[in-house]
Amino acid sequence: MNWESIAPIAEKLGIIAVVVFLAYVVVRGVVWFLTDMVVGSPEEPQPSNGGAPESRGPSGDPTSDLPGLHVLSDYGSGYEYVGENPSEETIRRTIRKLDWHDGLHQVVLVTSPGISLEVGGSLNPEDGLASVYRDLKNEVHRVTREPPTTVENMEDLLISFHRGDGRWQQMYDYD
Repeated sequence: MNWESIAPIAEKLGIIAVVVFLAYVVVRGVVWFLTDMVVGSPEEPQPSNGGAPESRGPSGDPTSDLPGLHVLSDYGSGYEYVGENPSEETIRRTIRKLDWHDGLHQVVLVTSPGISLEVGGSLNPEDGLASVYRDLKNEVHRVTREPPTTVENMEDLLISFHRGDGRWQQMYDYD
């Protein structure tokens, strides 16, 4: 067996490993929120080392139910509620302050309970980036076919989603 015959198999295994890893990160974040949630005031920003604010929605997860900008870091162990109605500059500043090369983060913008757009992952090629749209009321869960490739791409997606201009849907194909 030579390298040419092994390369396609190795490439497929690498893609499967990235998908499994991203699924693990999402599941771990959800489990963390469901098991370690503490009551907080949704009007006040929460410290990054504190717990999540109380969810007002049916899922019990503030990153699904509580309108505003949320940041998950360190595989879900770090959480920050940035605010209920962030400005475009706040969205950009929040994304830019994160270490996308050595860290793994998820930034979630919830426009109304159950409706959100998430960008996240890492610029480390072993992890990669992704974007996820969720509409829990209509049971819609869509992930980008091709991931964002830069911090600026992630900013543009969330800004467009925040504006409600629909451009985010043309920037990337969501399945």
